[in-house]
Amino acid sequence: MRIRKAISAAVVLTTATVGMITAVGGPAQAQATWVPPFQKCTPFDQGGFKGDVCVDRVGWGPQEFLGLGQIQAFPSNCAKFRVDVVDPDGTAVHSVNNIPCATGSVGTARYLAELHVNGRAYARLVGFDSAGNTLLSVNSQIIISPYDNH
Repeated sequence: MRIRKAISAAVVLTTATVGMITAVGGPAQAQATWVPPFQKCTPFDQGGFKGDVCVDRVGWGPQEFLGLGQIQAFPSNCAKFRVDVVDPDGTAVHSVNNIPCATGSVGTARYLAELHVNGRAYARLVGFDSAGNTLLSVNSQIIISPYDNH
């Protein structure tokens, strides 16, 4: 009986504490943006383009690199974006191309870390006009897989 009362008291105390934390932290949490723990984003603001280019590493077993862009603004002559996952030697190992210019999240290039990138990669966001001329090319920081042998 004492054990039951102790467990009941612990549940009530935990529930009350969680309720207070939620009530106190509720509005602040609604405004906060969750960032994955292995994501590196690089902000840019150039030539009418504004946003972030990000590289992320996901997976519990085989690691996968993700490249993506977050666009806040772009110039009127922007026709499309391309997002690359890039090996540190500069070779684009996977790309998502012909993404119409828009605000918000653009492209998610996915690539397994073990295949070619030697446990290191970065993302590249490229913007083009309708003639195919490069208007923007911006790189994220390099991110490293925990299985990197270098």
